[in-house]
Amino acid sequence: MHSIVVGVGNPIMGDDAVGLEIARRIKGRVNADVKMAVAGGLELAEMIAEYDVAIIVDAFHGEGIEEMEVDEYEETVPNHDISFPSAYHILSRYVKMPRVRILGIGMKDFRLKEGLSKEVAAAIPEAMKRIEKILEEENELVIG
Repeated sequence: MHSIVVGVGNPIMGDDAVGLEIARRIKGRVNADVKMAVAGGLELAEMIAEYDVAIIVDAFHGEGIEEMEVDEYEETVPNHDISFPSAYHILSRYVKMPRVRILGIGMKDFRLKEGLSKEVAAAIPEAMKRIEKILEEENELVIG
């Protein structure tokens, strides 16, 4: 199984950087490619093309840690191109697109600043466990 974990975020928008931080911490700890993306939309969809499974980790306007479907996913910062769900569906007509699991981390502080709030930083270990569990589940689907 060829998997990718993509941490999405903006490093200068407070808690929006949580996906980037999780990708940085989990790299080398999971049996998957790990990348960081500052952009969403078409660029993110192209990044995950040809994989079997993609886990996208991003901040969302809400609380806690939540798994969501592709069509429920909204990037926190608007893109200059099309949305990720639209890009995913369009590309799936032409290239192999993976099963996508999106893990959202609720934001507390979304403003121009570097660094995460204490609440969001405290959610990182649990989010990393969830990523590891998702990869195990997906691997079992392939084997079983």
